[in-house]
Amino acid sequence: MSIAVVVLAVAFVFFQFLPLNKKARDLNAANTVLILENTAANARIEVLPQLNKQIEEMKQQIGDFDAKIPLGRSHGVFLQELAEVMKQRGLTEFVIQPGTEIETSQLCGIPVDIRCRGKLIQIFEFFRALESFERVVRVEDVTLSNNDKLESIVTMNARVKIFYRTQNETAGK
Repeated sequence: MSIAVVVLAVAFVFFQFLPLNKKARDLNAANTVLILENTAANARIEVLPQLNKQIEEMKQQIGDFDAKIPLGRSHGVFLQELAEVMKQRGLTEFVIQPGTEIETSQLCGIPVDIRCRGKLIQIFEFFRALESFERVVRVEDVTLSNNDKLESIVTMNARVKIFYRTQNETAGK
């Protein structure tokens, strides 16, 4: 009888206990992996509202940017507005000279050379007004120089660039 009990105990250990013990360890390992994955997913979920807010802000910025880059050259209107602003600010001897267009697949740019004379405050006000234009204007170079008499009047030479979109570029959106 004792041999039968020992045989049953050994059979139980080898055929029941050890396989179930191994399965329990495997399940615990799988559970640990799932807990780690769940923690990582929760961390990503917590960041989602911030990312959505950033996406909305970027869409707003892109929308504003696209609105400030007109379809087609229409640089004549810009040049007239520029001359009008210079007159309003009391700048004199101004020359506005558009340069050679630079074309790319997405945007085209037109450099514009500007020269004028005036007091420093007038030139500062001119650049303030330039910032408020509806069209994107990038100031690339500014040089201020005084004459030999050191009067309060300075000569400004500047190069700005204006941009426009072509019909082909908008069709790709």
